[in-house]
Amino acid sequence: MFFPLHDQNNAPVKIVPIISYVIIGLCFLVQLHQMSLGFSQDSNVRATHFVHRHGMVPKVFFSGNPDYQIGPVSLHMTEEDLSKAEESPIGTPERSTRDLLLLHSSRLWVWLMPLSCVFIHAGMMHLLTNIWFFWIFSDNVEERFGAPLFLVFYLATGIFSSLVHAYLNSGSHIPLVGASGAVSAVMGAYIVLFPRHRVTSYFCPVWFFIRRLDVPAVLVLGLYLVLNLLSMTKTGAMSANVAFDAHIGGFVAGFVFAHLHKNILGSGQTLPISQK
Repeated sequence: MFFPLHDQNNAPVKIVPIISYVIIGLCFLVQLHQMSLGFSQDSNVRATHFVHRHGMVPKVFFSGNPDYQIGPVSLHMTEEDLSKAEESPIGTPERSTRDLLLLHSSRLWVWLMPLSCVFIHAGMMHLLTNIWFFWIFSDNVEERFGAPLFLVFYLATGIFSSLVHAYLNSGSHIPLVGASGAVSAVMGAYIVLFPRHRVTSYFCPVWFFIRRLDVPAVLVLGLYLVLNLLSMTKTGAMSANVAFDAHIGGFVAGFVFAHLHKNILGSGQTLPISQK
């Protein structure tokens, strides 16, 4: 297995990757907001509702109903149970369960789920892992696409990867969160635009043997795709809370997008952008 460290031994990036900075900043701001919910009153309810309101919940997205119960069907309450719980005093177990499971959202947030989930993460480690991979490859791709097109590319592929997951898991109540689909798209675009670049990586075939190597990007990113395909084939679209289908959908979308860009503009021309 290869763990990429950087790609600095290639042609240097000559722009300030402002869109990449903005995306990283937004992800950290959202994560800080999520962490702040833990210090608020009714922290468990607010934190849970935030993830289920803005994460990609396939069952809710396709139903379009902004008022829904969260969690697996086995936890859902009947209309009679909900009515009784609403009449129960605040602080009782019945009322607490009702407040946790029943979520009032809006149609706007339901339709924005494929986008909003891209900026939410399941924890700081999840965020840092995604940002690490994103930062290694995003500045080169942003330079090649230009800032405006890179922004469109990132948002569009992030939405596409969310929809792929939702389509393949249409009955799921589990919220999808994380930028992995969009980050995979950046990696898919990188393999098209910079196949000859070399990525400095840790090579870890077994736990006791680790070497630092400069590896062709096509090998590192190709292996990433293959591992996701094998994992999805072996364990299904989602295992251990990892949405392999979203990773694959994003990677393919980025690969195709970069091919179209390359064919339209010629082999690697750069769109004009303003520099700071």
